[in-house]
Amino acid sequence: MIGIGQRLREERNRLKLSQSALGSIGGVETNAQGNYESGLRSPKADYLLRISEAGVDINYVLTGIHLHEAGRSGARVLEPDPAKEEHLDKVTHQLHRNLHGLIDALYQMALMIELRASGTSDDTVKRELETIRTETQELAQASVRLIFTTSKLS
Repeated sequence: MIGIGQRLREERNRLKLSQSALGSIGGVETNAQGNYESGLRSPKADYLLRISEAGVDINYVLTGIHLHEAGRSGARVLEPDPAKEEHLDKVTHQLHRNLHGLIDALYQMALMIELRASGTSDDTVKRELETIRTETQELAQASVRLIFTTSKLS
């Protein structure tokens, strides 16, 4: 059974990207990309989000099922594979842990921004801080939606 690392390598090769290039897109060093592909480390949610925006089929990387196979009418029915189901549960749990950590960090950031904004009279700084605060809240809301959506996978 091939794992996430092998499927990640397949997607990178499909897109004709080097480890360095995909790592850069995902916001990690080349050695981290190599560790993901070799299975020594598991990629985090923010990395997966960034590479999905570059065309990597994250559904395939995580589950072994290409999106076009999963959504196509008349597609073959895939028999549940207990090993894949167990692995998906493990990956989903790790994703949820990472997202909870992200949400906590975003909450702390929002609190610090509010403190800083109340301590300045510079309107330009206040507008910039408000933009950051708004984006922080949107990212936290998206993380909560992702947790809710992926909870249905288990």
